Amino acid sequence: MSARQEWLQFQVRRARGFLGQFRKSKRGIMGIGILVFYTAFGLGAPLLTPYDPIHTQYLAGNFAAPTWWSFLPGGQILSQNYQLVPTTGFASPTDFQTQGWVSTSTPGTNVLVQYNSSDNGPRSSGAGVGLPPGSEQISYSRKAGTPPPPTPGAFVTVSKTFNWPYGGPPYRFTGYLIAIVNNMQGVNSLVLSTFITNGELEIPLSNNTITSNSVGIPVVPNLDSNDPTMKELFGGIQTVAPAFVVFAGAGAYSFGFRILIPDQALANNVNVNISFDGLNLKTLGTSWGPLGTDESGRDIFSQLAWGTRISLLVGLLASFLGIVIGLIVGLVAGYVGKVVDEILMRFTDMILVLPGLPLLIVLAALLGASIWNIIILLGFLGWPGFARVIRAQVLTVKERSFIEASKATGSGTGHIITRHIFPNVLGLTYVSLALAVPTAIVTEAALAFLGLRDPSVISWGAMLQAVQSNAGITLWWWVLPPGLSIALLSLSFVLLGYALDDLLNPRLRMRR
Repeated sequence: MSARQEWLQFQVRRARGFLGQFRKSKRGIMGIGILVFYTAFGLGAPLLTPYDPIHTQYLAGNFAAPTWWSFLPGGQILSQNYQLVPTTGFASPTDFQTQGWVSTSTPGTNVLVQYNSSDNGPRSSGAGVGLPPGSEQISYSRKAGTPPPPTPGAFVTVSKTFNWPYGGPPYRFTGYLIAIVNNMQGVNSLVLSTFITNGELEIPLSNNTITSNSVGIPVVPNLDSNDPTMKELFGGIQTVAPAFVVFAGAGAYSFGFRILIPDQALANNVNVNISFDGLNLKTLGTSWGPLGTDESGRDIFSQLAWGTRISLLVGLLASFLGIVIGLIVGLVAGYVGKVVDEILMRFTDMILVLPGLPLLIVLAALLGASIWNIIILLGFLGWPGFARVIRAQVLTVKERSFIEASKATGSGTGHIITRHIFPNVLGLTYVSLALAVPTAIVTEAALAFLGLRDPSVISWGAMLQAVQSNAGITLWWWVLPPGLSIALLSLSFVLLGYALDDLLNPRLRMRR
């Protein structure tokens, strides 16, 4: 058997023995379990949630509660997202009826509502991007001498009745309608109005006057409940959103539009042709997903999952960088000694006495709060304590007889450090690496909480900063997940570090 094979077998036996001892450590198993959970949670973020944690906004209302909150006492007033028609647009002649739209008109008038596959005015105008081909067309006609409709004119109404199943209002609603007047003969103007009916009460949403100069130009009413124009229709209410006024509770509602054709001139031939498309109503609910939404309607669960990646990345890389620097400084200072030791230790002491968090705040503000800058800063400021520990260990190891024997055989400084001293401090390195990760995670969270964070990524600290900036601590389902995650992930590395210390520290092994 070759020396290499013997070495490999020895390493395998040693690894098996270490794992056998590690399995007996309750703290180690608990730490590994928590770490594996968060690692899988972070790596599986693209599979667990389809939403971008930063750029996907308005999934639901701002500050929406978790969906499960609606099953608890007091949660019956929460609502969910709702869309009146699943597919917007009229792609076939039967869509108008199958979607549940109904048209009515002033009795005795000649009004026809029909599908027109060749008239793609709303879609081709640029205002109906994404709509399927085809539209619905309203035609009104009256010959000269035929009695006109009663004052103020002929009405054509298109609406749909729906059941609002929630005990409370939505956070926001948005209506959709695109209309184009193709022909306006015999009248000078038309009035297009939209509405929502709550029982017997009809609530106007918009009112547009279309003149002859607007023929062929798409009319898109502003039907966003958050828009100031709509709020003016509700008396300029600032403290109560229009959505809370319109949707008073569960029940039957209707949404639609009405066209007034002021046909009053007996001697005129009147022909009016109007195409409309994209008719729909969408609401953003006050509840969403397992953890709700933030101030911009973004999914908090997505932020928690993707933030796990950043917290793990910062913790592992920053601690690894700090341990490597501290290991090199400690090995060189402890073994070489004399002037080199004095210079390195005085520099180490200088770094040690600097106030850590204030220095990080200043450097992050000067260099920029990029996530990579944060990692480098945490690594370069996290090594002095470990360097002193390694130096003290090296001062003990280098006095042992096997080091003197290696010197006697002519071994150089580099050989002795790498082959003899480094293996004797490797266990301490593993333990210190595990215990340094929580410090890096918590420090990054503290910087992010103070506003020094990379805006292009999401982290648990950034989530806490958003909570503090927008909602205080009232939304506990937004505060607790990142806070508990920071604590649990840090705890996992602490438990892992203590377990490694029990296994690798000879004094602790003898005590056990």
